[in-house]
Order: sequence, then C-alpha cells, then structure tokens
Amino acid sequence: MKKDRKWGWILLFSSAAFLFACVTVNIYFPAEKVESVAGEIVEDVRGGKETPSKGDKSSRWGRRLLALLDSTAWAQDATTVSNPTIRALKEKLKTNYQQMKPFYQKGMVKEGSNGYVSADKAEGLNLKEKRELTSLIDAENQYRKQLYEEVARALKIEPSQINKIADIFAKEWQKSVR
Repeated sequence: MKKDRKWGWILLFSSAAFLFACVTVNIYFPAEKVESVAGEIVEDVRGGKETPSKGDKSSRWGRRLLALLDSTAWAQDATTVSNPTIRALKEKLKTNYQQMKPFYQKGMVKEGSNGYVSADKAEGLNLKEKRELTSLIDAENQYRKQLYEEVARALKIEPSQINKIADIFAKEWQKSVR
C-alpha cells in the first residue's frame, strides 16, 4: 500500500513539474511599425511625393512652418528604419523600378500579394525584351528579399517572420502601381 502511495506522489509531482515547465513564448510582431516603414520605403522608391520647386512661395512658407514644428520630426524618426544597407537597397529598387516602369504601364508586371513581382503578360515582346523583363523581375525580387530581411534585422523581428513583413509590403507595393 505504501508503495502505491509513493508512486502516486511521484506521479503527481512529476506531472506538476511537467506542467510548470511548459512555457509559452509569445513572439511580438510590430505590424503597425512595419506598415509605417513599408509605406515610407515604398514612397521613397516609387516617388509618391513630389518635392516642391524652390521658387514656389507656398513651399517656402511650408518649409518655414515645418521648421517651427520640430515635434513632427520626432514622430517621423520613431518610425524611420534606415541603415546603409537599406539605403543602398532603396537606391537599387528605385533604379530597377525606372527600368521596369514601361513594363508596368503595359500591364506586363504584376505585384503579388506575397511582396514580390512576376511577369503577367509578355505578348508582343521580342526575345531580347523578354530576357530583359525576366532579368529585371529577378533583380527586383532579390532586392526585395534582402530589404525584408534587413527591415526585420533593424526592427529586431525574428527571421521566421519575414513572410509577414513581405505581406505588409505587398499591400504598399500594390497601392503604388494603381
């Protein structure tokens, strides 16, 4: 009888120890921050905002007003993610986009919901143009992959979450070509 009790206590304690040893790790994903960063980067790459000319009187007043409102710079800085690698990738993406623009305009490039581009309709292109389009798409996707990885690193997001970053960027890329 004592042996049964002994095994009962051992079983009870080992079960309790097992339950307390199970730890749930929640991985925080800063979706809002990634959305903000994605919007900013896509705008930089695709040229969403035009800069006013120096002779424009309204732009001079706007610059003066912005100089007085220093708090906006702090708010923007909180969501800005930049390092030399990200800046270099943004420049590569800008250059690549300028070369791909005619293909976008002809509907031959499609923005995927996964954050990458693909060829959509290549009818009417000769062999050289098809190779050029394929090369541009491959380069674009490689730059984007590197960008997502670098954004994850800068925001201290687990590498396993890069697909989530790509999905968020996909929405911004799609908005920019509408």
